[in-house]
Amino acid sequence: MSLLVYSAIFWVIAIISSILQDRFPDVKVASYQTVVKAIPTVAALVYVFLILPSGSLFYILLGIALFFCMLGDVAMEKDIVPGIGMFLFAHLFFTVNFLWQTITLTLDVMNIVIGVVCFGGLIVCVFLFIKYLQSSGPEVPDFILKAGSVYFLLVSATISTSLLLWLTTGALWGFLPVIGALFFIISDSIIAINEFRHKLSRPELLIMPTYYLAIFLLSLSVFAYIF
Repeated sequence: MSLLVYSAIFWVIAIISSILQDRFPDVKVASYQTVVKAIPTVAALVYVFLILPSGSLFYILLGIALFFCMLGDVAMEKDIVPGIGMFLFAHLFFTVNFLWQTITLTLDVMNIVIGVVCFGGLIVCVFLFIKYLQSSGPEVPDFILKAGSVYFLLVSATISTSLLLWLTTGALWGFLPVIGALFFIISDSIIAINEFRHKLSRPELLIMPTYYLAIFLLSLSVFAYIF
C-alpha cells in the first residue's frame, strides 16, 4: 500500500467517523459507528505491517501499539476506564519502542539532557492539569484520577522518547511522531476537560480530529525511520 493510498483511506474514514461521533455521541458499543471509528486505526495497523521489513522489532512494536489503540477506540465507547487501560498499554509500547531504538544508537549527552528536561517539564504540566481538573466541576473518582495520572505520564514518556529518537537519529521526518504524540495528549486533555471539568460544545469535533491526526503521524514512524 502506497503512502498516498493509505492517507486517502485513513482521512476519508476519519472525517466520516468524526461527523458520526458528533451527530450521534451516545451510540452503543456494538453499533456500526464504533466499527467506523476503529477503521482508521486498523488502516494504520495494516499500513505498518504491509511494509514491515523482515525481523524489524521497531515496526512490530509500533504495530502492537497501534493494535492497542484500536482496542481503545472500541473500549472508550463502552466506558472510560477500559479505554484508558487499552491506551495505557499502547503508550507503553510506543515508549519502549522509541526508547529501545534510541539506546541501540550512539547517544549524545545533550540529547539525553533535552529528553529528560522535556519529560520533567511534561510531568509538571500533568501535575498542574490534574490540579486544574480537581479545582471545580464534578468530583473526579480517585481510581480515575490515579489511572489518568499514570496514563498522562506515559503519554509524556511517548513524547519525550520520540523526541529523543529524532534528535539521536537526525532523521529528516523524525519530527512527525513527536507531533503525533503531542496531538495525542491534546486529544486526551480535551476528553478529560469534557468529562471532569465542564461540558464542551460539540467536543467530538475537537477530540476525534486531534486523535486521528495523532494516530496518523505516529504511524508515519515507518516513513520517518528505517531500522
